[in-house]
Formats: sequence, C-alpha cells, structure tokens
Amino acid sequence: MQNDDPIEGHDSPVDIQEASDLGAIQINNEVVATIVAIAAKEVPGVVCLAGGGFRKDIAGLFGAKRDGVSITEDEDSRYVIGVKVILQFGTQLAKVAQDVQIAVRDQVENMTNKEVSRVDVIVDGVRHPEAEVDDLSTAE
Repeated sequence: MQNDDPIEGHDSPVDIQEASDLGAIQINNEVVATIVAIAAKEVPGVVCLAGGGFRKDIAGLFGAKRDGVSITEDEDSRYVIGVKVILQFGTQLAKVAQDVQIAVRDQVENMTNKEVSRVDVIVDGVRHPEAEVDDLSTAE
C-alpha cells in the first residue's frame, strides 16, 4: 500500500500548501492553532483562551485542536477557525471579539499564505483584572 503523505509517520492533520520540483511544503494544523492562540492573546482585552471541554474533544476528531482553538477547512480549502476567549471585565466585548477576528485572520493569512474564510469567536467568560489567575469558574 502506497502512502500519499510525503512525510511518513506524520499522524497530525496537515495541509499541503505547495508542491514543486523541490518537493512539498506542509504546514501542520497544530502550527496554525498555535498562531491563532498567540494572535488572540496579543489583542488588548483578552485575558486568556478558554478550555473547550467535551465539545473541544469532539471537534478535535475533525481537525486540529488546542485549548480554546479549532482549525478545519471549508470546501474551498480555506481555514475555518474557532477560538474561545476569556475577556477582561469592563471591555466592550463585541469590539474585542472583532479585534480578535481581525488579528487572527491577518496573522494566519500572513504566516501561511492561505485564506481564512471565517473566524468564530466565542466569549466564554469575563474576568476582573484583580481576580485570581486560578479563578476560571466562569469559563467552565
């Protein structure tokens, strides 16, 4: 049986970006999930990413997963990204969520040279700036 994957033994979802006489270039979707996580955390008003629980585990069966991030592709091979965030209490939630969408889209497209069709942001909780780091009871 022939393995179509040019990098044998690579069991994580990968996306073939380019193929040329030199070979294939692949970007693992886990790398894309890391880009999403970093881009989202850099947006002012974002405290952290939220864990996904059971739904995250199910989503991981169909694409890459990282705490609070899911990566799949649409029928046109564009990224469909989901990100769950905890935002700072007192911020304009919709504005910060929109800033996350823009930051994630721009970073992923810039770093991977692949289109993002959508970025779904779920505000999973808010945290007061003086709250304990371990107090994520609103995120579960």
